[in-house]
Amino acid sequence: MKKVYLSFFGVLAFGLVGVAQKNTAKPLNTKKFAPLEIKAKPGVVAPEKGITIWQNDFSNPAQWTTSNAPQGSPAHTSGDWTITTNVAGIPVGALAPAGHTTAANGFAFINSDAAGGNAFQNASIVFNQNIDLTAEANVLLKFEQSHRRYAETTYVLWSTDGGTTWNEVEVNGDMAVNTNTTNPADYQVNLSNEIGGQDSVRIGFKYTGNFDWFWAIDDVKITTPDDHDVALNGLYWGSTGAWGARLPYYLIPTAQVTEIDFSGVIANNGVLNQNATFGVQVGAFVGSSAPTLIPAFSSDTANCTTSFTPAAANATITVNAGVQIDSTDANPADNNIAGAATIVINPNIYARDLDDIASGSYNQGFGFEVGNIFDIYAADEISAIDVYIHPGANPGTEMYVKLYSIDAQTGDFLFVDESAPYILGANDVDALLTLPLQGGAFTLNAGEPYLVVAGSNGDDGATDDLIVGTCGQSEAQTSFYLDLTDGLWYYTSATSMVRMNFSNASVNENSLLNSFNVSPNPAAGSATIALSGNAVADATISIVDVTGKEVYNTLVSSLNGTATLEVNTAAFGNGMYLVNVYSNGTTSSKKLMVRN
Repeated sequence: MKKVYLSFFGVLAFGLVGVAQKNTAKPLNTKKFAPLEIKAKPGVVAPEKGITIWQNDFSNPAQWTTSNAPQGSPAHTSGDWTITTNVAGIPVGALAPAGHTTAANGFAFINSDAAGGNAFQNASIVFNQNIDLTAEANVLLKFEQSHRRYAETTYVLWSTDGGTTWNEVEVNGDMAVNTNTTNPADYQVNLSNEIGGQDSVRIGFKYTGNFDWFWAIDDVKITTPDDHDVALNGLYWGSTGAWGARLPYYLIPTAQVTEIDFSGVIANNGVLNQNATFGVQVGAFVGSSAPTLIPAFSSDTANCTTSFTPAAANATITVNAGVQIDSTDANPADNNIAGAATIVINPNIYARDLDDIASGSYNQGFGFEVGNIFDIYAADEISAIDVYIHPGANPGTEMYVKLYSIDAQTGDFLFVDESAPYILGANDVDALLTLPLQGGAFTLNAGEPYLVVAGSNGDDGATDDLIVGTCGQSEAQTSFYLDLTDGLWYYTSATSMVRMNFSNASVNENSLLNSFNVSPNPAAGSATIALSGNAVADATISIVDVTGKEVYNTLVSSLNGTATLEVNTAAFGNGMYLVNVYSNGTTSSKKLMVRN
């Protein structure tokens, strides 16, 4: 399917996430939280104290009315809201069969894939009978769902005049692209101010999208809130340096180990105010916040009073988080997040991405750069930049990586160094690529932030060209995108899989990189490949066409000095080829034009 990647397409089509502006190294006032899977706490779950006022399990489809607004060419005839008992009909294997409590009796389902690539959906399903809530001022709408996210928007609808006029509130808006809910996931919306105390209430659900994923709804009910009910909705964690924002690093090189701070996003879903205490457990470390007063039906962030500093040794660290209140919580299952984050201390790699590709950034074949800010806590030498190449990238693409420092006064990005141009081969796609900087090792100063990016000058839109993998969500003004068509920097909420690599092995051990020539170029009948190197190492020479098909391969054993190879290009068809020299785990590449 098309949306296994290219999350950035929607961003480009409708405007980049962010605004064009000077880059400022100031702390941010707003925090964004990545969606976290909530796992149930083991043990006995306290019974729910809230009273169910109304409920519906979709076993009677006549009680629900669908309304679709098909657009596009041609108008679609399938894929909109339906009530089905087909539990195996979920189009995502990880969420099939539908796990809703009463799925076998029927559930509401909309499938954007089935509507087709030309279909623009604006589809609603509403309960067509009035619900009397005059006796209840405080009410929650609860439902079970399963949902895979792409670019669609999902809403809860409500009416207080028997369906004459409707209002809406977005749900699932914090889900990242190409992520799933649990199967099922419980969702609740506090609608006390919207429908509490009204006598002609109706509720419904709306989906807007274009060739996105799907949404399934079941077991809907309106309840009174519990007296005591808090939930841990997210974890806000990371290290704060010169850039000013708290940045989460999932891979931390030993030289950059520093204090990590943790905060919990706590929601009070109950009627009564609560004194809530947030806590984390990281190995032997246990940290907690001071008791924080969370008013009824509101959310707040509680900060651990102590920071955690990992041991500067190779280790994988799991973060568990939870929240407690003075009273017995009516729904303790949502008080804990087991495995809320995993942090890996390692020798050389500095990464902000989650290391599990979810989507990608690109510019539809035109020039761009994309990458992340990194705070440096101890001076160190960077020699290379890693980038994960999305599986949709085009073999034959010419790309590069760059290192920028940041002007402390203006926030402008200042060019420091870059790699030599590199041509993607077939084996580079859907893989992590390491590109050394041309200047060798560059010293990064302690107490300064830097920006590393991957980029391409594009091919004028002939192909999708370079697509850089993304995984995770970035706080505003911490991950950046340069559109080379307008020369403006933007910030993006998608975390690029672009990383700092402090290992200098590829530079020190392999002097072959960029030390070979191909002539004549263009070649007619034959070409000469001249190699030079100061280290004793084997070198493999491979030539591939623009589709990634290898047309030539040979091995030079124990190169220590120079070597010359004659290649019969008459055996190749006319066109562009890529000459790759592999040695000691690194690659140097040059284009070769053949005109026989």
